[in-house]
Amino acid sequence: MKEGLQVKSLKVVVAKANEMNLDVVVHPSIDSTNNWCLSQHKAGRDLPFACFAEEQTSGKGRRGKRWIGKAYSNLAMSVVWPFTLLEQPLHLLSLSIAIVIAQTLERFGLQQVQIKWPNDVYVQGRKIAGVLIETQPIRNKTMKNTDVAVVVGVGVNYDMSKYDVNELEGGKVLTDICEQFIVQKVSSLPKRQDVASMLLVNIVSVCQNFQQFVDTNFELFSSRYDYCKGKSVEIVLDDNVSLSGIAQGINENAELTVLIEGKLQVFNSAEVSVKAMNGESSK
Repeated sequence: MKEGLQVKSLKVVVAKANEMNLDVVVHPSIDSTNNWCLSQHKAGRDLPFACFAEEQTSGKGRRGKRWIGKAYSNLAMSVVWPFTLLEQPLHLLSLSIAIVIAQTLERFGLQQVQIKWPNDVYVQGRKIAGVLIETQPIRNKTMKNTDVAVVVGVGVNYDMSKYDVNELEGGKVLTDICEQFIVQKVSSLPKRQDVASMLLVNIVSVCQNFQQFVDTNFELFSSRYDYCKGKSVEIVLDDNVSLSGIAQGINENAELTVLIEGKLQVFNSAEVSVKAMNGESSK
């Protein structure tokens, strides 16, 4: 039997690195870590808190996509944090979390890590992680100066060797940590527990110092991590209208800019596919 995540170790790491006693739960099996967190907050659980799932049977991605996790294979987690809606640029949170996931993977030795706007992490041109942000009005009336509880959902592919990729959304464009350590010939593959611990510490750090993180690290996306910039992309809008153009990077509001038929257009919500040279696309 594969080794499960250890709650005590997760709490100890956060206590040491983030100087806080974080409420952490690990579920053997659950439909969605985000769903559980939303229901727990609605029921009055004190903020902040976090949960992991060894197995996720109906994980959620953006635009209704599924993120399924077989038992003890990948990492599915959510962190719930109180934010002040009017004082903090929450539209930058999703990309900020993607940046810290990329930095975590690099800390373990992986290279060619990039981010496909707005929230997918890629390694060597293949998706390895995703972020889903959801919000709820604050339910705990004892908390002050906060407007919204933000659920930061993260899924990271750790070991997909037992998966049938043809049955997965994204198929052959997916990758995982174990595969990349072999492909990139990186020694000392980290344990799932180690990756979970560092991810949790780094995500909590972003939440604790969100404005500071944005001020000091957000430019990294444009200078280092932008997977789409300069590439041919297909943009699918909320009304399913499809547009094609050349990605030009993001603006100061983390909106995607795309040159379409000679005109620069800006998007704050869209599904983006990068067109490969052979005509196939990377979702």
